[in-house]
Parts: sequence; C-alpha cells; structure tokens
Amino acid sequence: MLITKTTKWIGTGIVTALVAGPAMAADTDNTYQLKTKSRLVHFDREYEDPDNDRTQSAFAITADWTTPTFGDWIGFGVSPYFVEDLHSGGLVREDVLTVKDGENQGFAILGQAFVSLTPLDNLAIKIGRQTHKSMLLGSSGSRSVPNTFQGLNTQFRISDNLSLYGAVYDKWSPRSSDSFEGFATDQSLEGDIDYVSVVGLGYRLDFFRADLEYLSAKDYLSKLGLRVSNRIRFDSSSLKLTAGLFTSSDNGDLFVTGAEGGDLDDEDATGSVAGVTNSENDGLGAYIEAQWAINNIELTAAVAKFDDLWIEDNFSGDHGSNPFPTRSRIGPDVANTNQTAAKLAVKYDWKDYVPGLQTTVAAGQGWDAENSVNDSLGTADEDWREVVVGYKVQAIKGLTFKAIWHDYNSDEVGSVDGVKPDQTDIRVYLDYSYAFNF
Repeated sequence: MLITKTTKWIGTGIVTALVAGPAMAADTDNTYQLKTKSRLVHFDREYEDPDNDRTQSAFAITADWTTPTFGDWIGFGVSPYFVEDLHSGGLVREDVLTVKDGENQGFAILGQAFVSLTPLDNLAIKIGRQTHKSMLLGSSGSRSVPNTFQGLNTQFRISDNLSLYGAVYDKWSPRSSDSFEGFATDQSLEGDIDYVSVVGLGYRLDFFRADLEYLSAKDYLSKLGLRVSNRIRFDSSSLKLTAGLFTSSDNGDLFVTGAEGGDLDDEDATGSVAGVTNSENDGLGAYIEAQWAINNIELTAAVAKFDDLWIEDNFSGDHGSNPFPTRSRIGPDVANTNQTAAKLAVKYDWKDYVPGLQTTVAAGQGWDAENSVNDSLGTADEDWREVVVGYKVQAIKGLTFKAIWHDYNSDEVGSVDGVKPDQTDIRVYLDYSYAFNF
C-alpha cells in the first residue's frame, strides 16, 4: 500500500500519544488502553431495477488508543481505521467500501484524534475527531467503520438526575470515505454549511427518562426533538412506554429547491428551479411505542403520524439519526407528508437453549404518504419486514455474529420522492473486540 497523507496522520497521532503520555505519567495511576475491533462484513443488495444490484465484502480494523487522564484533567485518544476490499460486484456505490477512479476500494483514515478535558468533576470536554451519538445526530455502526465528526463536544452533569450536553462540528468523515470534508447540501459546495451544532438536556429518575434536543445545520436545516419514556415493572414482566415529538424546519438561504434531493418533492412546485428557488419545510412527526418484556420474549408495537415530511438527513451524504421506531432499518425513512406508520416486532432470547442467541422478527407499514408539494401529484403506501439473528459466541469473549434480512416494498401512484423502489438486503457481520491495558 502506498504511503498516503492519511497513513502519515495515523502514524503521527500514535507516536504523539506514545511519546507525550509517558512524560506525564507520574501524575496518574491509570493505564493506557487499546481497544481493537475487527469486522468481516458482507452486503448483498437487490433492487426493483436489476441494474442497481450489488454486493460488497470488506474486512475492517479499528484501534482505539486512549491515554490515562493526566493530572485528573487531560487525556488523549487516537483511532485509525483500516478497511480492506475483499469483494465487490454490480453497481459501484459506497456501501462498505469507498469509490476511487470508478471502482470500489478499501481505505484508511484517522477516524478519531482528540484531546479530552475534565476541568471539573461534572464537566467533560472532547476536542478533535470523535464519534457522536444523540437523538438527532449519530455515528452509524452499520457499515465497515463508523463515520466521525470534527469539532467540540461537551457533557455537563447538573445533578444526579439532570445533564446538559452540546456539540459543534465543522467537518465529518462519511462512513465509507478516506477523508474529512465540510458539510454541504445536495445543491451547495462542500463547506457551505459552516457547522452542525447540537444542544440537549437529559433527565433520569428511576425508570423515567426525558430527553430534549435541538440541532442546527447552519443556514440550512433545524430540528427539535422531545422523547419521554417510563418502564413499569410487574412481578414477572415489565412494560416500557415511550412517546416522541419531532420537528424539522428550513433554516436559511441554503434551503433551496433540490437542497434535500432525496425525499422532498419541492422540484414539483410550479416555477421552481433547482439550486435557485427558495424552498420550505415544516416537518412534524409524533409516535407512541409500547415494549412488553416477559421471560425471554419482548413484544413491541409502535405507531407514528406525520404532518409535513420530516427530514432525516441533516446534510448531504448523511443518513441521519431517525428517532421513529416505525422507520425502515434499511432504505426509506417512512416519514412522509400526512403518512401514518406502524410497526410490530417480536424478540426472543434463546438463552435457555442456545446461550448468546437472539432473534427478532419485525414488520412495518406506512399508509397514505403524499407528495410534499401537492397530494394530487402523488400518493403511496410502503411496507417492510425483516429478520435479525444475533449470536454472542460463548467460547470466545468478544466474538459476535449478526445477520439481517430486510425486504422493502412500495405501491406508488404519481411521484412521492420519499418512497423508494422495492429492494431486498442481506447484511452479515462478524465482529471481534478485544481490549489491552498497559
């Protein structure tokens, strides 16, 4: 493999952590830690149009190196990602591999490189490249390696029950890419979205939880989310009830026709010009969900209702954090204008027969989706079903297997951009994780 700028960054980051750390080690009794994860992943994707069919296989390694917290207030971390191409066929797209010179290829990237600060016992700050997970923004774990973000993240514990968090990022690494890039819309240049910011509040009391989060993609899109849940325990079972309310709204000059090119139908508006005409969104969705667990079985039922289309993707290339339990795991968001969606799932833990084995069977339906400009231009229904098999190998700690079969179908009259052609996906993961302490 040729030495690239990325591999030089990887080497520099590791050397810095190794050299700088021991010089400060006298101030701490903690240890260095290296968490490694290797992944074999295979995607087999079939579409209504056979020209879109494709398969990809890859072997990935992530190595999370973290130092102790020196002087009780500062630490460092680096995490290089390596992805090796094992196989690819069919349409060339970025699924688990990147695309270079018209071909699928493996890649390497310094996915994380950060400084962590704890100036107060209840305040944590992380600066640099890092993963992120919150209601409206997240690092996806469904591909070879997770996408990461570059910027600042803070966590502040106000009390034992209440916490405040916030983050501001100016770049990100797409989940199948060897570089960091600025945020953009489907009609703008890279970096035209100056930053993506998140601020949130979380409350916990026994089995009750409440979360409020606001996201802003500067001059493009804003979102607000509220989610509350409570678990009620009985003698031999428990019932978890969850409700959520989420909005998406146009947020400035970058929200023009075609800026959200995947789901919004604004190109159908009379006189609209892609990349020029101002567009708008006033998305609103709400859901309720019930999860009943008894013995080895968990039953889930959920229903969601949408007003205007709720936009999942926070910027171009993003695949969002979709908080609705009625979503399709793979493919469409099932969050269209005036749509009603429902989901049923059954999860079974086979621990009494095969320890470590769990299976989930789920199905969802979306009714009465409409073209976001005018319902006379299109309506649609969609449904999906899936089977998930997960197994933690008992004889080898850290070794896990997961297989997903997912089938999506739609019935569309006219044009509804948020509803997609039929597709069937098979995804297989074999992961092995191990931690070294030094």
